[in-house]
Amino acid sequence: MVNPTNGPRFRGPNGKEIMHKAAKRTAAVSAAVLGIALFGSACNTTKEDARDAMDSATSAASSIAASATSAASSVASSVLNAPEPTKIAGEDGTEYTVEGALLEKYNALDETSKGALGAPLGEQEKNEDGGVYQPFKGGVIISSDAGTFVVWGLIRDKWNELGGSQGELGYPTSDETTNADGQKQSVFQNGTLTWTEGETEAVVVEAPAPSAEPTPSAEPTP
Repeated sequence: MVNPTNGPRFRGPNGKEIMHKAAKRTAAVSAAVLGIALFGSACNTTKEDARDAMDSATSAASSIAASATSAASSVASSVLNAPEPTKIAGEDGTEYTVEGALLEKYNALDETSKGALGAPLGEQEKNEDGGVYQPFKGGVIISSDAGTFVVWGLIRDKWNELGGSQGELGYPTSDETTNADGQKQSVFQNGTLTWTEGETEAVVVEAPAPSAEPTPSAEPTP
């Protein structure tokens, strides 16, 4: 009788079971097809990953190029818009060159402030830390990473006494203003100097004074 569970077994001329070999062959083919499918899927994934990576790299390169172009344009614009160096006569008749950020600041002063600043006493000088300054009869124009400012009169004298930009107060971080108490004041990196009308010298405030709506000084300190 035929076994209903196992099915009929047919043998070939060599006596081996034909169905068993066919089953093995079918399983092998199925495994091969599955392998090819998986390989194809992996290839597609790899191609997609490569395409994404290429798109990301292209985008990054474009962004870097745009940033570089913008930076170059900014530098070029600054250079083109910078005022031409100019000569200003000192009190002894010697002409001194005023240029760059110092000249921009000088040009921004009104006529009253220029008169109070007076004539230059020498050429522009540069500190080892990169700051530049130029002394005038009534004050000094000084520029650093903190900005470009004018330090005047008795406040300038006290600041110089304390070592100037290389001393305990460091570089100025503001122009001279009038504070809430009516004093003239200049803020520096490490403190504030104030001058009260009638006093013979400026004084140091250990911490920067609260800026209670300070107003620009109409008249520089003497």
